[in-house]
Amino acid sequence: MGRKIKNFSNYLSRFVSDERIEAIAKASSFKKRNSAISPKAFLDVVFFCNSDKSPSLSEYSIDLEHQHGVSVSKQALDKRFNENTKQMLKDLLQEVLTKQMANNSVKSISSSWFTDIRIMDSSEFKVSKRAADTFPGYGGEGREASVQIQFEYQLLSSMVTELSIGSSRDSDSIEGMKNIKKVPPKTLLLRDLGYFSPKAFEELSSKGIYFISRAKSQWNFYTLKGGEYSLLSTASIISLLKDQKEKYLDMEVYVGQKACTKVRLVANLLTEEQKQKRLKNKSARRKLGPDALEAIGINLFVTNVESEKCTACQVYDLYSLRWQVELVFKTWKSVMKLHKIHPMNATRLECIILIKLLWVMLNWTFLNHLKRLTQMDLSFHKLVTTLQGRSKSLALPVLQNSHLLFEWLTGLYRISKVFHEKEYKKGRKKVSDILARTCQNVP
Repeated sequence: MGRKIKNFSNYLSRFVSDERIEAIAKASSFKKRNSAISPKAFLDVVFFCNSDKSPSLSEYSIDLEHQHGVSVSKQALDKRFNENTKQMLKDLLQEVLTKQMANNSVKSISSSWFTDIRIMDSSEFKVSKRAADTFPGYGGEGREASVQIQFEYQLLSSMVTELSIGSSRDSDSIEGMKNIKKVPPKTLLLRDLGYFSPKAFEELSSKGIYFISRAKSQWNFYTLKGGEYSLLSTASIISLLKDQKEKYLDMEVYVGQKACTKVRLVANLLTEEQKQKRLKNKSARRKLGPDALEAIGINLFVTNVESEKCTACQVYDLYSLRWQVELVFKTWKSVMKLHKIHPMNATRLECIILIKLLWVMLNWTFLNHLKRLTQMDLSFHKLVTTLQGRSKSLALPVLQNSHLLFEWLTGLYRISKVFHEKEYKKGRKKVSDILARTCQNVP
């Protein structure tokens, strides 16, 4: 065990070496001949100061003086948050993403059916209207500017495959298909409705990529009999469910205005309690029309995963895994305070968010490594809470010293074994159990 921790500490210390930081800083033009602030000093101060808050320029200046003996006014420091700094941070984040993918090449869970399972979603938060030109919001008082972070990770291997910053106006459907050529065949995509459409289903199926998605009741569903397409209404689906003994309706249909894509339609009726809860949530946001009211009491899913691989019940279980990403977003905001940024210009704002995302990735790397060491289902929320409290002891000099980092990681390993195991509510299925039953062909 000690050898594995030591290997990991060596990996991290090499990655954040002075030489690598200098190379990235020079390539982005952050480092210039007459620069008073070295890349190492800048990153050491802003990276760890931003782990749980958004410090002022004065706080940065004080920390630079205290930790590195560099005296810089807050005005001069403000000028360092420029396009060159933004590029350096983008390059660092991209390198972190690339490195963690190389370091996590062995899957922790094997799958009989899927190359991997990718979960993608976005998280939004409001920012100062000073950043409205770069991050336009939806308009209205207090909504002039907002940031959207796109996040995708692979459930079986725990690799992050997408982590990018944009505006809340950016389309999820466009972002979701942007890098689809890089997705291997037989990968299962779990995303919400904003990322999918009948047109996307056709493209994914043609590439051999699996998907499970909620379906909109207003989509056109057709059955094919005798060479003729017949429209399948929501009322017809509800009638079929009520007439059968099984809980789930599982049938082959065609979806899209031109009936272009063949999918499995999986549906079930909600209990009266579930129906009233959904009605309350939806009616609070907008007035519901007759079609929307009719669809309140039914769950609709579409997938191209063959029925011999996953039953209708297993399709539901697999889709439930998508909510793991909501737990990640909750941790980002409640513990890491990703959205707590005071008013500033757009360039500095983007730099601060990139710094916070670098901290996110460092925490994610620790989580994956500790999962492999402990062979436990660890809670990201619990681990990050601990790391926030210990972030002051994890400065750049510690990360760059494999011996000091080894001691720091050993202490974290002991804590994780005792305190960081994930807890599940009574009756809720564990992620590992769902994956075992659906990915390893266990009946």
